[in-house]
Amino acid sequence: MKIKVVDAVNFSFIFKTLTEFMEETTLQLDQDGLKIKGIDPSRTVLIDVLIPSGYFETYEIEGETKVGVKLEDIADILDTATKNDSVSIDIEQDKVSFQLDGEYERTFTLPVFSSADAEIPEIKLEFPFKATMLTATFADLVDELEETGSDIIKFKSEEGKLLIIVEGDLASASIELSKDNGGLMDSEGSDAESAYGIEFIANTTKMRKPSDTVNIEFGTQLPLKLRYNLPQGGYADFYISPRAE
Repeated sequence: MKIKVVDAVNFSFIFKTLTEFMEETTLQLDQDGLKIKGIDPSRTVLIDVLIPSGYFETYEIEGETKVGVKLEDIADILDTATKNDSVSIDIEQDKVSFQLDGEYERTFTLPVFSSADAEIPEIKLEFPFKATMLTATFADLVDELEETGSDIIKFKSEEGKLLIIVEGDLASASIELSKDNGGLMDSEGSDAESAYGIEFIANTTKMRKPSDTVNIEFGTQLPLKLRYNLPQGGYADFYISPRAE
């Protein structure tokens, strides 16, 4: 059972992002692709990732396989990847091997463990407002807003525009994004407003590496859904619970 990714560096940032929220997870592989689901310890963020089979250069899977792994161990291995490295993952009954191949070849092996399937609720919500923007732009904005010292970030929609607002000890800031000013690639829906913990959102911004665009969906006192789009129809979804101001 073997899979191979051509761009090991971009692939690594998916796992680096997940380590911000979970210590362990179950890798589920089937004919659709590699799936990862989980909830952070505070039960504030629900994560749903699909890396489709078409994302991989090689995807040799028979039936369905589930293996429990420590995310930090995988992230540490993939962190050694350099430009032009590929990574092959070989899954056996009691271990998983990572082979990084570029200027030179190196192999790392990790034990796997039986991981009971966590009860991950299905989220079926209709979000009043939806927008799409470049992931790099969104990540840069969040990083800048985090510098204000605020622990709360507000998302507000008005007439198709998206306003992102923070009020911190050091400074306050308000950013307006729209299709007209080029900040949004697309937007639709009604007016809404809700606040979220900025730390949880900032912890997703490593996805700027593997993802080109992000879908932002929210409503008044509803979770914020961030969908980081991946190649071949893949995605990394983060549902972040609202906070009282």
